[in-house]
Amino acid sequence: MKTYAPFGVRQRDLLILDTGPIRELILFHAVYDLGFRSLSPQLSPYFDVSAHEHLSNFLGLFRERTTSASVVAELHRWIRDHTDPSGHRQLWERIYHEFRNLGMNEEVIKLLDMPIGVVAAHGPIDASLIELAKRHLDRNPVILTLDSRLYAECIKARVRSDLLIQVCYPG
Repeated sequence: MKTYAPFGVRQRDLLILDTGPIRELILFHAVYDLGFRSLSPQLSPYFDVSAHEHLSNFLGLFRERTTSASVVAELHRWIRDHTDPSGHRQLWERIYHEFRNLGMNEEVIKLLDMPIGVVAAHGPIDASLIELAKRHLDRNPVILTLDSRLYAECIKARVRSDLLIQVCYPG
């Protein structure tokens, strides 16, 4: 995805994506482009065409986008447990497309590199995202999530985070 920041808007360095925003993006395309109408109840009620446009613009503000391998595993679990097997390949094709289009990086954070207190309280996926942000503090990382608990933990950890709903409905 060759994106450019709008005139007068400073491009940011690093966006770290949680599972929720990626899943919403995939669900949006699955429902509206692939015709998987049965998935529409899983799409957040606020994630409509306008929200998709705001998210796309937001994603374009960053030089780099990354996530943790744990997020990819969670996407797999969502597809396996909450979608019809006949559509799995098309959903994965869409995920591959989005990762390529976004220039998405993927990093592995080892369990033993994560604070046990954060893992115990929030799980290894959220802990991996916070640890990923801490590894890249020199690049002013922002974690994008729809999880208010992760958002609160980011504040505690002094890691910048944005909620998907704020990005989808700015102002």
